[in-house]
Amino acid sequence: MRTQYPTAHPTPPPFTPESSSQPGSAMQPTSPTPAAHPTARPQALPAIKRRLMLLVAALLIPFAFDRLMLSDTWPRAISLVASAWLSLWIRWALLCLTCLAAIIALFIRRAYRNALWWTSAAVIGALSVWLIINDDSFTYGIPDHSDMFMALPSPNYWYATLTSVIALPSLLMLALQLSTTNFAPNQPANIMFRWLQGWTVSLFTHWRMLAQTCSLCLHGSRDADNDVIAVRNDMLRKIGIAMLISLPILCLLIPLLMQADEIFSYVVVHAFNHLDFTALLWHTMAVLIPFPFLASLLVSVDTRNEEPKLTALRNAEKHGLFDPAITATVLMIVLALYAVFCVVQFTFLFAGAGLPAGYTYAEYARQGFFQLLLVTALNLAGFGLVLTFTSRTRLVTMLQVGLVLATGVMLASSAMRLWLYIDAYGLTWLRWLSLTFIVLLAVVLALALARLFVARLPLIGITFVLILLWWLALGLSNPNWVVNTWNTYFGTVVSDL
Repeated sequence: MRTQYPTAHPTPPPFTPESSSQPGSAMQPTSPTPAAHPTARPQALPAIKRRLMLLVAALLIPFAFDRLMLSDTWPRAISLVASAWLSLWIRWALLCLTCLAAIIALFIRRAYRNALWWTSAAVIGALSVWLIINDDSFTYGIPDHSDMFMALPSPNYWYATLTSVIALPSLLMLALQLSTTNFAPNQPANIMFRWLQGWTVSLFTHWRMLAQTCSLCLHGSRDADNDVIAVRNDMLRKIGIAMLISLPILCLLIPLLMQADEIFSYVVVHAFNHLDFTALLWHTMAVLIPFPFLASLLVSVDTRNEEPKLTALRNAEKHGLFDPAITATVLMIVLALYAVFCVVQFTFLFAGAGLPAGYTYAEYARQGFFQLLLVTALNLAGFGLVLTFTSRTRLVTMLQVGLVLATGVMLASSAMRLWLYIDAYGLTWLRWLSLTFIVLLAVVLALALARLFVARLPLIGITFVLILLWWLALGLSNPNWVVNTWNTYFGTVVSDL
């Protein structure tokens, strides 16, 4: 009897509905499923490079501030080329241009389609160049009692001061926040929130990333896919360890060699004789102390992937925070007061009726100019609140039209008062600033009136652009030339701002 050994047969394929539904496929083995690739780990190279770029920029800005504002090294070197010593204004302008260049280099790939980002950057560049060009016009001399000339601040000086202290820092923060934000003209609260956050919270939120990046650079990468980075970081770590080990050895050997040879001792003493270790410590602190704050700010902008929700604000806009009946009543009371005020303005100021005893037109004009400007600003703020947080009714809309018209009368009264005062006492920087600001407010009032009937008009966005253009145009007008030309033509002498 022959023994039969079992033969090896291929294992039949498992039954699947797909195989049974196709004719002739019941006995066909299914093709083996390809093995799934292991989950690919994200490469560390781009992330590390990006973080290092941000850290270098955060270190470059305070270093430039130290070299330009706190040291004479760079100004002295540049003066050898420019044949002129750099003043404080030029240094500040160069620092602002350095910050702008860093923002553009870091974020241009993400923000190049943002028109407002380019507008802000252009205004920053134009204002910085204005500071450099007009540096020699910030003072003027007047003779004193000893036949000497005393330098006083000129109109350009006050413009330069406001530009350097307020305009340029605010615009730099705005350009940084716009770098990763698509500005929505109908939702300006988002960029306002980001701008405020940039001065406060964002300076502290990403210190952990700074520590992690420094630790990664010191200890090297453990990622097998980045052997080159691991070797490079490991080599840097070894070099750092070698330098730390060499430091106490040098501290031991140098004194011994100085005692062994007097000429060597003379060379060593005079080599370090010119170093001011106190100044070196202060300059080092000026660079290192702002570094983590700037690094956190840049990383917070770079890692942003969504806009703030502002849920409470959106709900208030949608459902209406103010009751229409209460709002209409308040507007009626305010407009009644403004109606009485407008009657007085038309009687004494516009119609030229006699003033009360003891008043001249110049005194009457100066008395209430700034108060009327403040009331105009409050009216515009109230208009915006009612427009945003009150349900639209026909009555509320008509009352808002009345509020805009009454504000226009107050603005005209302010302009008339200012004109009378300039005619009596001449033009100064503050009066020229106020006169141009009245023109800006008149344009904003016209836009506010149009916004009541055109719901899609981005009032705040347009107003912001108008403010930028107004401030830039104010500088390009050369306030020194405007004030001097006016007073020379009309023969007036001024002694105040």
